[in-house]
Amino acid sequence: MACNKALLLVSLYCLYLPVTSTKLTTLLRDKNLTSLKERLTNLEQTIERRLNVTEVLLGQLLTGRNGANLETLNVLSLRSQILRTAFSPVLFSAYKSSSESGISTNVKIRFEGTYINIGNHYHTEHGIFIAPVTGVYMFHWTIITGGTGYTTQLMVAGSSRASSYVPFPGGADSSSAMVIISVNKEDHVWIQIYGSSKHVYGGSTSYGNNQSTFSGILLQKT
Repeated sequence: MACNKALLLVSLYCLYLPVTSTKLTTLLRDKNLTSLKERLTNLEQTIERRLNVTEVLLGQLLTGRNGANLETLNVLSLRSQILRTAFSPVLFSAYKSSSESGISTNVKIRFEGTYINIGNHYHTEHGIFIAPVTGVYMFHWTIITGGTGYTTQLMVAGSSRASSYVPFPGGADSSSAMVIISVNKEDHVWIQIYGSSKHVYGGSTSYGNNQSTFSGILLQKT
């Protein structure tokens, strides 16, 4: 651990050294210092003070806490955790695996299968995505029907945030929508029908089936 700290501080100081090299060279030539030993001692004390300040600032930056001491930090472990947090993706892509008819207004459309569900934040048992963090998300949904026209709504925490109209097809037809919105941590997000006794197509992933889908991805944490 001490070795990690020393390497880290020396690396940081080497980055800082080009900016201050002129001052340090001037310090070594200071006429008020009567011997080389005094000059080196003074230089050592100056470097130590600056490294101590760098250590405090770096500890605060890495932990967000005042008075953090790098002696107590596992720098490699901390760096790995920061990278995992920064690049932890949140995304899902779900599909309706079987057709459903007679769906009433304000009823959630349950997409029972998933192509991908990183983090398992989309729940196939009830068709709801639960946001793990506050941030900006993008959602996309496609609804295929063979009945009368109706509207679908993207619901966030119980409020409609976007909608899409599925036209009267005569035969099978579809409607897609995409929206980028802010969502709070723990908000529930789902697609629901606005209308009565509506039909939503679903099917397996094989060719020829009509699949309704619902997808989402975290674009940026806020």
